[in-house]
Amino acid sequence: MKTHRLFFALWPDEHVRQCITETLSSLQPSLEGRAMQPHNFHITLHFVGQVTEETKDCMHAAAQSVTAQAFQLNLDCFGHFSKAKIFWMGLQKPPLQLVQLHKKLGIALEGCGFNTEERPFTPHVTLLRKCIKADPVQFDFSIPWSVEEFVLLESITDKEGVNYQVIEKYPFS
Repeated sequence: MKTHRLFFALWPDEHVRQCITETLSSLQPSLEGRAMQPHNFHITLHFVGQVTEETKDCMHAAAQSVTAQAFQLNLDCFGHFSKAKIFWMGLQKPPLQLVQLHKKLGIALEGCGFNTEERPFTPHVTLLRKCIKADPVQFDFSIPWSVEEFVLLESITDKEGVNYQVIEKYPFS
């Protein structure tokens, strides 16, 4: 039976990707790790994992029921999940609309057998994996991002590595 490795996320436009790349490159020499490809940058709302076609269809229907208004967020800080060895860019103050979107989507997906994470939601863009030590020079930056939709992504592994493919878009009202 064919399965899909899925997650729901915010997917930045090319301008935001470029700003993230430029900001990261200014501190790259002081960091070690495996860099994420800019075309894979995203903020995960909910990681689903391996699911059947039937569960994927259920989740698609559930996601279509989620309503939200467009909002603005600002990527303005760095962080490091030392246990997971992930260096990331995030938000000092996540907007209420983002927190509500995460919660509403999680509740909608429960009807498809999905269990939401117990850990607190920490919206972030993964920049480096296998990053053991992260003491970047902290500096002020702000990358504005207008969010007008969320997406369903499939993680596809091939000989070039992992690529995230948008399979559905859910525009806000």
